[in-house]
Amino acid sequence: MTKLQEVIAAEVAKGVDAARAEFSADVENKLKALSKDAIAKKVNNDDDEKARVKSFFKALASGDRTEMREVQTDLEKDYKAKGQTVGTSNQGGILVPTTIDQSIRDKLEYVSPMRRISTVISNMPAKLVLSTGSLPTTYWVAEGAAITESGVTFTQKTLTPFKAAGLDKFTSEVLADAASNPSIQNYVEDRFVLSLALLENAAFVSGDGSGKPFGFRSSAITPASVAQGAAALTYGDLVALKYKLGTAYRETGTFVLPSTAVQLVETLKDTTGRPIWRDSIAVNVPATLLGRPVEIVDEIPSNLGTGTNESEIWYGNFKQYMIGDRGALRVDLGTDADDFSKDKVSLRIIKRVAGMPVGDYNFAKLTAVK
Repeated sequence: MTKLQEVIAAEVAKGVDAARAEFSADVENKLKALSKDAIAKKVNNDDDEKARVKSFFKALASGDRTEMREVQTDLEKDYKAKGQTVGTSNQGGILVPTTIDQSIRDKLEYVSPMRRISTVISNMPAKLVLSTGSLPTTYWVAEGAAITESGVTFTQKTLTPFKAAGLDKFTSEVLADAASNPSIQNYVEDRFVLSLALLENAAFVSGDGSGKPFGFRSSAITPASVAQGAAALTYGDLVALKYKLGTAYRETGTFVLPSTAVQLVETLKDTTGRPIWRDSIAVNVPATLLGRPVEIVDEIPSNLGTGTNESEIWYGNFKQYMIGDRGALRVDLGTDADDFSKDKVSLRIIKRVAGMPVGDYNFAKLTAVK
């Protein structure tokens, strides 16, 4: 290797190390970084929005139902003026201001890998019927000739929202101070964001559709499947997984795997001895595997198989996993035995969300990974 090549290699190594250090921050640290922008936006809100946010937190801190109803009326007008879905009155709770609603949704996408790679439908209707099935059959047609009827078959799936709720405690002083302090508002948001992200992601992966969304590991689809061929994971196993999908879907696929599988994959090399895992050297750009992006989803079980030490690696067009957000976020006052004596307020956040994979042909999985 020439001196110049050594210098270039050293600089590339520095860049990779720097990227690894940046991506080593955990979710909470990443959320804190995003929160700086969120706080700045709150500071720059117009006077009307600041007044709505202030009234919202004051109503929560006081627990005054009359005051909460007045705030609710004002917030409904703001949502409708912006063309956003309010939802129905029987959902209970009080609407959160539109800026807080959007801030929480932005943060959920930031910390949730499934929201990053899926198709997210905002303001979805109460039920959304999705058509799926085989692709249309296409033909070469002579000039002026009739076009043969397509052999496509249709099936339907209904995307139905379910209620997700979380309960947290805050002192009345914190909620009162949040009325005029964007940093405290952000703190209250972040508490719920992390909880909701964990709840949602578990359902988007393995939810059974009963009281929660269908996950991509559920009975909603029957993916193409290939089993690990030997006692240890090999380069050939991952190639076989990728090529389980047809060309049209393969070229838009994303590898989705848990951290336990990542540790196995990072040690693998191709037939020429080169590592097949490529760390990203750019912020917000995922690592790649066999030339395709990777998302780490730890909700994929790692205790499968008779020895409870097996996992799965998925590959697919995850834009065909549909997530629907129904209506606006709501909060309400909960109850707990010691709230009065400790001068605390229990807040419940309510969110309606749907999730379902569409089309068997979009997904493939590698099983018995260990």
